[in-house]
Amino acid sequence: MFPSQDDFNQDQPKNTPNNDTDKTLEQIDANISLENVAVRKQQLEKIFIKLIAFGLVLGTVLGIGTYYLLHKFGLTKRPDQLEQERIQRQREENSPADVKKIIDFPAHNDQDKRFKL
Repeated sequence: MFPSQDDFNQDQPKNTPNNDTDKTLEQIDANISLENVAVRKQQLEKIFIKLIAFGLVLGTVLGIGTYYLLHKFGLTKRPDQLEQERIQRQREENSPADVKKIIDFPAHNDQDKRFKL
């Protein structure tokens, strides 16, 4: 029979020209002690906690900033509220300037200028 063309083991010597690198990796793994592993684990835990805290703080700042900008530009209002505000502004602009507003209640005597309780 013919040998299979999918045999990846026959290409292995071609893919690894330097076998010295494998020996150095074995030596590095042999030199690691349990103390070094424990120290490395603590360092990684501290880095992980710092990254989580940084992400939470950054997310909070961005969330508050987004909330502020949405309210500043009026993007949180319902469409009917926006329409009512637009109509009110138009009424204020189109109101005649010669109409006087009543500030005081009328007095029952001519001597009293203001309504007294």
